[in-house]
Order: sequence, then C-alpha cells, then structure tokens
Amino acid sequence: MLDVWIWEFVKGGGRMFTLPFLYIAIIMIMILSMKRIKKERATFGTRVFERFSEWKGTWAVSLIAGLCLSIFTVGGGMVLSFPFLLMAAVIIIMFSLSGKLNWYSPAYTLGGAYLVLLLLPYIPGEWQDYPWMTTLQETPLAAIAALLGFFMLVEAILMLKTPPTQTFPERTKGSRGMWIGQHRGRKMAIVPFFALVPGGSIEPFADWWPLFSIAGESFGLILVPFLLGWEWVVRGQAPEQAAKTLGRHTFLLALLVLALSIGSFFVEILSLAAVVVSLLGREMIHILHRMREEKPPFFSSNPKGVRILGVIPGSPAAQMGMIPGELIERVNGMTVRSETQFYEALQQTGAFNKIEVRDEWGENRYLQRAMYEGEHYELGLVFVEPPTHEASVGFF
Repeated sequence: MLDVWIWEFVKGGGRMFTLPFLYIAIIMIMILSMKRIKKERATFGTRVFERFSEWKGTWAVSLIAGLCLSIFTVGGGMVLSFPFLLMAAVIIIMFSLSGKLNWYSPAYTLGGAYLVLLLLPYIPGEWQDYPWMTTLQETPLAAIAALLGFFMLVEAILMLKTPPTQTFPERTKGSRGMWIGQHRGRKMAIVPFFALVPGGSIEPFADWWPLFSIAGESFGLILVPFLLGWEWVVRGQAPEQAAKTLGRHTFLLALLVLALSIGSFFVEILSLAAVVVSLLGREMIHILHRMREEKPPFFSSNPKGVRILGVIPGSPAAQMGMIPGELIERVNGMTVRSETQFYEALQQTGAFNKIEVRDEWGENRYLQRAMYEGEHYELGLVFVEPPTHEASVGFF
C-alpha cells in the first residue's frame, strides 16, 4: 500500500507539467519583470529591483501553505478533475490579458470558476453531451469554496508580510503638473499542493473517503501549482501602511469566507454565499483603499527635507537601513532641502557619512556608515524630483 502512495506522489509531481499554471506563471512574471525594469531605467536611469522580484519573498509561505493544504486535500479526499483544473487555468489566462496581478486574487479566479460551474446546467443541450461537461458538473462546489477561502487567507498573510522595501517606486505627474511619487505593491505567488484526480492506483481505504469525490473508484495524485497575486498603487499613504491595512482587511474577509465555506459542508447554499461575499468584499476593499488615497500625495517635494522615494536593494542606502517614505533632513551636519544639496553634503566627508532622517510618524533617527573606496557616493537612493545632474543613482 505504501509503495502505491509513493509511486502516485512521484507521478503526481510529473502530472504538474500537464497543467498550464506553471507556464502561465513563468510567462507572466517575465513580461511584468521586463516591463518594470524598462520603466525603471527610463524613469530613474537605472534598474531599481532585480528581475523576477515580483515573486521574491513569497516562497516560504507558499510552500508551508501548500503542505498544509495537501494534508487537507489528500487526507480529506478532495478530488479535482482535469477538466476543472483546465477551466481554472483558462480563467487565469483570460485575467492575465489585463496585465494586472490584482485579477489573480482567488476571489476572482476561483470565484469565477465557481460561477461557471453554477451556470453549466443552463448551457444549450448539445454541449451537455460532451463527457467533460458531466465531469465538471460533478465537481463539489463546497470544495471549491473551501479552496477559495484558504487561498484568500494565504493571500492576506503574504500581503501582511510585504516589507516597505519590496514595493516598486514610480515617478509621475500630479494633478497640478508637479512631480510626485507612488509605489506599486505587486506580487505573484505559486502555492503547490497535491490533490486527488479520478483514475490511478489509489483505492478508497474507508467508507467516508474520499469526502469530495468525482465519479471513479480509484484515484491518482496531481501537484497543482496554483497562482495567486495582488497589485495596488499607493500615493497618499506610506507603502507599508497601505500593505498592512489591505492585508488586515483581506485577512478578515478570508476568515468570513472560510467560515461560510466550512458551513457549506452541511448547508450547500453557503458555498454560493462564500463566493458572493468574497467578490463583494474584494471590491469593497478596493473602494476603501481608493477613499484612503483621497489626500495629498505622500511622496512629494517637502520644504523640510528630501523625501526618499525608493531604495535600491543591496546598495549602501539599503545597508544603512533607509526606508522609502522617510525624510532626509541633515547630512554630515548640513541641512538639506533639495537633491542637489543632499549630494553636495555627501561629498563633504570622504570616508564617513552621518544622515538624520524623520520617519512617517515624525520620529528622528540617525544613520551612519563608512564609505569605502570604489563605492558610489550617491548611496543608491531615488527621489521624487527628476535628477538635475547626470547618473543620479546608477552604480550597477
């Protein structure tokens, strides 16, 4: 019996490559990464973040979440058919055409898949004769709602773990024609989990197993690299504050959806309630975010100092612990009110720099670092105002 399960796990890993999810993720991350880098170089004169930063920092949470979900899906006997998985992939492909990762939210992908399953019985009769239609209609709706709630919980955790140094700075023109800054929070995650598929060598080992079944007396395993993601733009708030607020709201919504989906095991109509609540809740979160943005730009010129728009990872500024949104007020004892004054003050001491910054809560802190031969004197910062001298941030 054990060797059957081991062999099915091996085959399940191989079956992953028969699904489009992994290929969608690779193509999408390449397109988004190349477009971002091109824009960064055009705006700031250098690449700010490395390639594929859109999924950096997501792997640990994704793998742990995938392991927990695999225990539930395999232990509880959740059977997902190939037609359903392919349909979910097609929905993700359609959302990918927008070029926005906010459509990768499980509320839209799995919520959309649920609504398609709900409408299948109303499709004209000639389509009903196809075997895959019967298989799709047998998909347990409660299981889809449970997956939706779980993945929304993972989405919220990943959003809450977004550090202030992992959002992408952008420079744009404000309503009055002045330069302002904004940050784009954008991440894609792959959550790999095992699920049962009809056919294979695994036989039911208990009367209740599998709990969520599709026609068939034996089952195999498949590794599903499910995609999720989010994207938002912030101008009127600090990026970290926006990420935490959106993450908390998504977390509360996920708990509600998960509770409804669990209740749907006993009252089936609650699965529909879970999907509707997820879609309406997701839209409400976006509306509240836009309302919080109705304030003066956070990243704009400030008469008291120089606002940090972005910090290049791995740069001297990053090693000093500088954070986007902080205001640089003094450098090497000199008051700075513009980017030019900032660079002039940096050159006053050749081997050591001391910088006074004020964070978003108005607290002052002091940063200092020795500068070594061969290091670029400009530290690796990008500011709201376009540079007034050549090669303002580049040292790569």
